[in-house]
Amino acid sequence: MLEQVITSTKIIVTPHLSAEEMERLIFYCKGEEANPCVIMDNHPLDARDAMLNEWQKIRPVEILNNVFPNPKVEDIMDMANTLQDKKINVVIGIGGGSSLDSAKGVAVILSNGGDLEEYLGATPSKKIEQHNVQLILIPTTAGTGSEVTKVGVYTSRSGRKYTLGHPCMQADIAVLVTEYVKNLPPALTASTAFDALSHALETLWNRNATPLTDKIATESAVYLLKNMEAAYESSLSGKETGRTEMLQGACMAGIGFNITGTAAVHALSFIFSEEWDIPHGIACAFTLEDVFRLNLRDEKTRVRLVEVAKRLFDKENEDDLLSSLLNRIISLKKKFGLPFSFRDLNIELPETKIGELFNKSLEDPKMKNNSTEITSRIIFDLIKSKINKNIESCR
Repeated sequence: MLEQVITSTKIIVTPHLSAEEMERLIFYCKGEEANPCVIMDNHPLDARDAMLNEWQKIRPVEILNNVFPNPKVEDIMDMANTLQDKKINVVIGIGGGSSLDSAKGVAVILSNGGDLEEYLGATPSKKIEQHNVQLILIPTTAGTGSEVTKVGVYTSRSGRKYTLGHPCMQADIAVLVTEYVKNLPPALTASTAFDALSHALETLWNRNATPLTDKIATESAVYLLKNMEAAYESSLSGKETGRTEMLQGACMAGIGFNITGTAAVHALSFIFSEEWDIPHGIACAFTLEDVFRLNLRDEKTRVRLVEVAKRLFDKENEDDLLSSLLNRIISLKKKFGLPFSFRDLNIELPETKIGELFNKSLEDPKMKNNSTEITSRIIFDLIKSKINKNIESCR
């Protein structure tokens, strides 16, 4: 994965991680003074749990598993307060995006003090200034890319979701353990794959795009689209095809959007998570093809998406290439059982509520990154179109 030369995070790719290797890694980070803790969720994962059990025979390790989807400020503060007097100097996050973001949040508080909510929003009362603990992130899903980004997403006590970003939140080390993703269930394989694909595409249709990010995002989008169907099929059959590729593809996409930020798909996704607790990857997949169409209005975006399509389809005409790329995304959504309409989500949304709920996304800085300007009228039409849509009408 050549893209790792672009990130400050050291990336280790390994099929298996033993307790002895983890102990060595911690020693290399902090020497004999190392005092680590682990932040993770409470879902069983045999390979991870076996490693941690063996590691605790080598040294006592503080393990906190108070992590839930769409991580909440209060849960992160509970963990940080538990660790406050333990002189922790290495924080290890193991899990999906919620676990990795929670580990970042805990590390921020251990390094800078205060309450995480004080760092959130457009006018925070505190600023991140220090990175005093080593941060090691180990993903167990192939989607978020959080292991190589300087951002975390947190739900405030009011229920609003905020993106917090700072270079001090960048992991020192990311460990991609292919064993940890080989048994991902089909639904999680599908949703995290679309989260990763959204990262790659939103890096392309982004006002902050550069030739460097165009290259990374093109490579990751092509790599993901070539492998995500195989990964999904292997999740159904119990095989491992495509799992390593998706883990690395998601990491590649993370390196790209860490530079540009995300855009309209992610800004809209936050509303779904805030209002209806829709899992993040599913919320991103929900509007992906719609925002794709909107961004074709931007000529630079069209050129970038044509380049992706040329790598996937043997066609010459630009319109044919773009149509094939869009149809590929839609067909994968259908195959993966991902939602196209509010009916698919079992949500009833009156048209009169669209503005009240979704215009909040216009305040999100991510929306301003989108290559095509998104207005309240555009949002209304987009969301309205999905109230009564059925899967057969999606092409």
